[in-house]
Amino acid sequence: MKVKAFEKEILENCIDDKDFVKFLKENPSLKLELETVDIRKEEKVEENSYVVEGIVAEYLEEISYIQPLSKEELKTVLETLDEEESAHKLIESNLREVANIAFDYLIAGIDYLDLIQEGNIGIIKALEEYRPSNGDILEYIKLWARREMLLFVDEKVETEKYMYKGYFSKRKEELIEHEIVAELEEENTDEIPLDEKSEIIEEKINEVEKLDYNSVLKKISHLEEEILKRYYGLIGDKRESLFEIENALDLKRGEGEQLFEEALTKISLGGGRSLKI
Repeated sequence: MKVKAFEKEILENCIDDKDFVKFLKENPSLKLELETVDIRKEEKVEENSYVVEGIVAEYLEEISYIQPLSKEELKTVLETLDEEESAHKLIESNLREVANIAFDYLIAGIDYLDLIQEGNIGIIKALEEYRPSNGDILEYIKLWARREMLLFVDEKVETEKYMYKGYFSKRKEELIEHEIVAELEEENTDEIPLDEKSEIIEEKINEVEKLDYNSVLKKISHLEEEILKRYYGLIGDKRESLFEIENALDLKRGEGEQLFEEALTKISLGGGRSLKI
């Protein structure tokens, strides 16, 4: 199943945990097909100047040293999953995967560490609901982590949409009220007719209504994302130095370091809005 189809299924039919459990039961061993992207393609990303949180780099540095469980270790953990120590090992070994998936939902107005927190909640829910009939537990965990992040981002965007629509609706009411008062007092109203003003506001409301999380700009480009993932070992078998990354991605000497520092700053930004109308 493609990621977009999975996301559509979640938002339309699996908002409740019970519905998602049922969906996974009906689709055992579900594995998502990740979209292939051109990291060289020029992209428009968010521009802002919010507060930089240094803790992001510290967190990524910390989890970069966590090794995935071997097949033998995973087998042992699954046999004793009801034990706290085994559950902890499985949670810890999936922290890098959560940090990796979080980049897919890192849009304007969303904090990277908030996404990771939601993804980690997904791991815990996955362990509570997992049954051998669900197939590969690592894939099962990724599905839960992705769902939690998706719901978090969608709720943030929908909340902002509600606030914008409320603001524009209030402005429309205020315009009508002002027009009525002006007419009663026989004052000259604004040069723009009321119906035109109302139409402009209505267009704004309709514009907001059509927006969703896919409409929001990403915080970083796919190239910047690739560099961060390689540097912190979120993909591949090992961490890569900036020199190795420059060679692998055919970047100029020093370009990898510059892009890395810019990307790290961007994902460390906190606060802001997702929608900018």
